[in-house]
Parts: sequence; C-alpha cells; structure tokens
Amino acid sequence: MSRIDVGPVTVEIAAPPALVYQMLAAIGQGAQKDGERAEVLERADDELVCDFWTRVSLPAGRDRLVRTRERVRLFPPDRIEYEHLDGPVRGLRESIAVGTSPSGRARLTYVGTYESSGIFDHLRALLLARPAIHRAMDAHFADVRQRAETRAKRSRVFVTEPGA
Repeated sequence: MSRIDVGPVTVEIAAPPALVYQMLAAIGQGAQKDGERAEVLERADDELVCDFWTRVSLPAGRDRLVRTRERVRLFPPDRIEYEHLDGPVRGLRESIAVGTSPSGRARLTYVGTYESSGIFDHLRALLLARPAIHRAMDAHFADVRQRAETRAKRSRVFVTEPGA
C-alpha cells in the first residue's frame, strides 16, 4: 500500500469562522444544487454516518453524481473529519479545518489521505480520484463562500467586522 495525499485546498471567506463552521456542520440541512444532497443515517453526539451525493467532474468534460457513505466526526469549533466507508474512494480520510486568517476572515483548509492497495488502485487514485477531489472541493468551497458571505451580511448573531 502507498499513501496519496490530497490537498491542501484552501479558501478565505469574508465571514466569521464560527458561522462557517456552523454551516459546514449542518449536514443534510439546507438546499443543495444539481442533485447533490446529504442524508444522515445515524447520529451519536458529534459522530454521524451519512450518505453524500456529490457531483464529480471527470475527464473529457463528463460529470456524474457519486454516492459515498462516510463517518463524520465533528470537533467544534474548528474541525470536521470524514472517513469514506463506501463508494469509489473507500478508505479516504479527509478533514476540513476552519481557522482565522490574519485579516479576521474564515480560512477553510481541506486535506485528505488515501492508502492505495496495489498499482492499479494507486494509479486510479493518483490520476483520476485526486484531481476529481480537488475540483469537487474547489466547487464546494466556492459554494460555501458565496452562501456564508451572503449569510454573514444579514446575520445578527455572527457580526462581520467592516472590511472583512
């Protein structure tokens, strides 16, 4: 077996980190787009088992909706970890950390690791899965940024500093 690192993928968001974490931890709530969705199957405190349907862009301009079953662990106020239990990248371990940039904005950082089993799995993960995950995370973070910045502007609970 050989370890493949995925990421980091980082984005800054003009919104308070606590608001962004709250949005990320609200799995299965809120409207999704393009058939994407999440369904919580089990919940025990800050650990969940969820099915996620995620749109993944593939080579040659194709895309498809992919289902994964994942164990999700919430570590308030700043980290969420995912372990893929089923799906095309079973065994992938991921985390999203919510930090604060020097300007006071939220900074999201995604990292993942995958232990490949054999040369074919290693090449598939390296050449197909890793680039697809990067594209999916870029799209996911862009969506979170747009929604969080919009929500922060109207929030009375999460106050955004001027210029942030």
